[in-house]
Amino acid sequence: MQLSSLLRRVRSGALGGSLIVMGGFMLSRATGVLRDVIVSYYFGTSAEAAAYRAALAIVDLLYLVIIGGALGSSFIPVFIEVWARDGQAQAWRVASAVVTWALLLLSLASAVLFVAAPGLVQLLYGGQGFDQTTLALTTALARLFLLSPLLLGLGGLAMAALNARDRFALPALAPSVYNLGIIVGAVLGPALGIGIWGMAWGVIVGALLYLLVQVPGLFTIGMHLRLTLGRGVAEVGRVARQMGPRVLGQAAAHVSVVVTLALAARLDHGDAKVAGLGYAYQLMLLPYGIFSLSLSQVAFPRLARLVAEGRHDELAADVRRTLATILWLTLPATAALLTLGIPAARILFERGAFDSVSLTYTVSALGGYALALPAFAASEILIRGFYAMQRTWTPVLVGLFQVTLNLGLGFTLLRAGNDVGALAFAFSVANNLESLLLFVFLGVALPGIWHERGLWRTSGAAAAAAVALGVCLIALNIASRGLVPALDAAHPYVWTHDLPALVVWLLLAGSAGAVGYVGLSALLGAAPARAALRRLRRGG
Repeated sequence: MQLSSLLRRVRSGALGGSLIVMGGFMLSRATGVLRDVIVSYYFGTSAEAAAYRAALAIVDLLYLVIIGGALGSSFIPVFIEVWARDGQAQAWRVASAVVTWALLLLSLASAVLFVAAPGLVQLLYGGQGFDQTTLALTTALARLFLLSPLLLGLGGLAMAALNARDRFALPALAPSVYNLGIIVGAVLGPALGIGIWGMAWGVIVGALLYLLVQVPGLFTIGMHLRLTLGRGVAEVGRVARQMGPRVLGQAAAHVSVVVTLALAARLDHGDAKVAGLGYAYQLMLLPYGIFSLSLSQVAFPRLARLVAEGRHDELAADVRRTLATILWLTLPATAALLTLGIPAARILFERGAFDSVSLTYTVSALGGYALALPAFAASEILIRGFYAMQRTWTPVLVGLFQVTLNLGLGFTLLRAGNDVGALAFAFSVANNLESLLLFVFLGVALPGIWHERGLWRTSGAAAAAAVALGVCLIALNIASRGLVPALDAAHPYVWTHDLPALVVWLLLAGSAGAVGYVGLSALLGAAPARAALRRLRRGG
């Protein structure tokens, strides 16, 4: 009885953590969409918007590589292990040393990037699509944004420490607070006559809030930090050694995005196409963040504990279950993005400075990004499975292959005369192959992990139901154009007139599609769908 009670509490805690993090990601994506709605209204696909996205993509590399993923995924297993083995005081000594080294590295990297910014911007974005004025603005914005990795870095380590102790609420709230800082800046910039610089300073204020909102949670888990290099603390060396390959892996994932933007900058009207790619990418990240990042982030500390305790059968089952759920959630999202891209982009973006040309660039890229979504989402839990087992080089090498393929295929498609949509398609092909390779190699690392029938039954049911959903949405779209002309991209859209009917249609179509998808996938044997229906029958 004691064992079963313990298992129920563990499952309940895992579910509660998942729901908190998923709620946080939903709020984060909602505020992210609101941010993009406001940005599109004031800046559209202008040169200013392109410079902002290009500069932020460069600087984000520092945060995402050193803190956002590499250090966090290296730090969490060690922090958990030391806390359990040596106690809280020693765990905070390790954390203090990691924070100190992270700040030193970020400060040094920021200084180097500040000096190198003009040449780096020219190398990445210098082409017919970015004129000298846009390049100069990109450089100036990138230099300002270098303040944010230091703040986000500390916030990222706070998030890692809180997640390691199964405290998910404040870390889940932090990204939304960051978005709110940018939103306020985007609104105040035009009002104060400083344009894009208002939003740029909003990034810095948002990064500060991202850190501050998590500080109370650190005190609840007994935070005791001091600046120290950690001499004699062996775990600092372990974190550093494990971090090495993960830096390359995180860099590969983000460089893939930067490569796509850099290639777009070399096209005619490249500044507008860079901005359009950004809006399309953010639309794809909406379901990715809610469904994949939330589930994977909660799963990672649990996977690390299962590895530490040698419970590899449970590890394999946990990865399978999370992967099946992610695919069940993201496959219909792909169908929706492919078929409802025009009405969704019109509702969210087409007003103010975002015109019909901006819509064309955004929707062209959205199709390619949508095809990447299931694989992009699946890779998140597959990579974390490798990281939990501390087998870091496999995802790194696969990630480097993905970047190389994305760059080569994108360049080839552009040389053949293709446009911005081909760049998103190259991104999709590269990410699908990356996910497939990770799937195969994880099967080698954990023999038998993919032999369980439930994963294949759920994946097959989800794929079939998603195809049916897509066909139905296409048919409904075509049949409804007489009643809702704005569904047709050729319709001269006036948002003050066309928006209400478009919103009502999208809500009705989306609701009917969701109900139909859940029902059909459950009928075909998808375990998450059947579990969801059982909860509904029990009243939640």
